[in-house]
Amino acid sequence: MQKTQTPSLSNPVHQHVCQQLSSLDDMTIKLWDWDHGFECTQFFEGHSHYVMQVKFNPKDTNTFASASLDRSIKVWGLGSAVPHYTLEGHERGVNCVDYYPSGDKPCILSGADDCIVKIWDIRCWPTVPNT
Repeated sequence: MQKTQTPSLSNPVHQHVCQQLSSLDDMTIKLWDWDHGFECTQFFEGHSHYVMQVKFNPKDTNTFASASLDRSIKVWGLGSAVPHYTLEGHERGVNCVDYYPSGDKPCILSGADDCIVKIWDIRCWPTVPNT
């Protein structure tokens, strides 16, 4: 039997507009627009293994983070095909990512197959896109 569609691994919904992200086992992230018949309006490529989870930033809903089995977390911006930056430091695949929801210190949390939960202070990372 031939596989016709890859199952979505993560599907966060944008808080303010009718958009949804999906992370797939084809290493891509897709942005879907509900107002236009659930049309795929943008692809995000850059991971080299399955994308396990994506999460919108609750304080800046034009950005989101992705966790991948390629051992990295990438932070993306809507409208840009390349990630703003990549967080590396896990020794095994990253399964989950989230933003710390309160306080004035913007942090990303990640959990991986190396049995480590990391807290990333995103004020320490560059704000210019990767090249």
